[in-house]
Amino acid sequence: MKNHRNTPAPLFERIRDVFKHGFTIDWVTASFISITHVICLIATPVAYVYAPEGFWKIMLGWTLIHALVGSLSTTVYSHRLVSHGAAKYVSWPVHIVFGFIGQVMAMQGSVRRWAAMHVIHHGVDRSGKHELDPYSATWFKSTWRNFVWSHMLTYFFHHPDTAAREKAYAVKNSAPLVWQDKLYLPLLVILNFLLPLVLGYFLTDSVVGALCLMVASIGGFILAQHNTWTVNSVTHMWGVTKGAFSSAKNNYIWMGPLGEGNHHADHHDFARDYRNGFGWSGWLLDPTRYVILMLRGLGLVKGLQRATKRQEAEIIARRELYYAQVKTQPTRWETWEARLETLKAEWLEATHQWEAFKAKRMTLKSMSLPKFELQEKLDVLKAEMEVARRAMKARKQAFFDGIHEMLVMPCQTSAQV
Repeated sequence: MKNHRNTPAPLFERIRDVFKHGFTIDWVTASFISITHVICLIATPVAYVYAPEGFWKIMLGWTLIHALVGSLSTTVYSHRLVSHGAAKYVSWPVHIVFGFIGQVMAMQGSVRRWAAMHVIHHGVDRSGKHELDPYSATWFKSTWRNFVWSHMLTYFFHHPDTAAREKAYAVKNSAPLVWQDKLYLPLLVILNFLLPLVLGYFLTDSVVGALCLMVASIGGFILAQHNTWTVNSVTHMWGVTKGAFSSAKNNYIWMGPLGEGNHHADHHDFARDYRNGFGWSGWLLDPTRYVILMLRGLGLVKGLQRATKRQEAEIIARRELYYAQVKTQPTRWETWEARLETLKAEWLEATHQWEAFKAKRMTLKSMSLPKFELQEKLDVLKAEMEVARRAMKARKQAFFDGIHEMLVMPCQTSAQV
């Protein structure tokens, strides 16, 4: 088996080296991020101390709701629905609520720009050209530089123009994205600053109350920003997925950030899936998925994309084979490789057969047949599906038994000797 995952060599020794390669400081963005973070750190405790009596509850609620709306708009809309096309149809109400309102409150640039950068980020998994990744966690030799760059510092710079960047931006050219891009700045000012100022003054009849709610709003979009940035940094630097092939290393079981951090390696291996991970834990810890399913239930999105059972099995098997290859001696791997590839192929074929029966059942149910005849055919098919399911389970177990035997048996033999 070919080794498809090599850790790329660092491009730079120090962060300042990027200036030699066409990077320039984006003074507007860098100043905005810096100033708002300083305001948040200094003004927040002051605002809570001097806020009108009892107003701190409204301030806290505003911050949390702002952060939740901004974060979910990024994960549901900009990330899964727009960047990866997780649904074939997205209605205008979704574009308006999540794009023209929610993503603006997330304060992470227009949806069109966000999606274009994210498409390039995923393209690195196919091309291996990690120098194109706008928030790469592999550019520097030291861990702390990679973290600081991928988490936040990358947004302080104008990146050199590339053909990949221009192409990604040009592709995201649907009417909702183009209009949101044009209206982003005025909407940003209205939703993040004017709205809390006016509402704060209305609720407290004081300038102090207005300023306090605006500070709460700043705290909200800063939380939403770090929700996204944590995915860019943490999930690409630390993780537990054995044999993951993509740039993502993280398949932790945790609740943050709103599901994107869970099974992130699964997401990179099959990005257009509306889910963020495979298996029960992927379902359990993916709040963004629940929102997408709710939108589908309301008819606001249609045609959700997802990996088939066979595609999931292929990804898992590929990881296991890679991990086994790394962990065993080359000579032993050469002896076992053909057998393991055969076991993998048998598992995938059994999975394909089970899915074929599943598709046949759906087709059968859609046919106009007499009730008795339909039930008779379904009963026969049910029995065939059960046989196929057992075969799929047995082939999967045989594959993992083969991996286990290759890795463990030599160790046991050596220990006995």
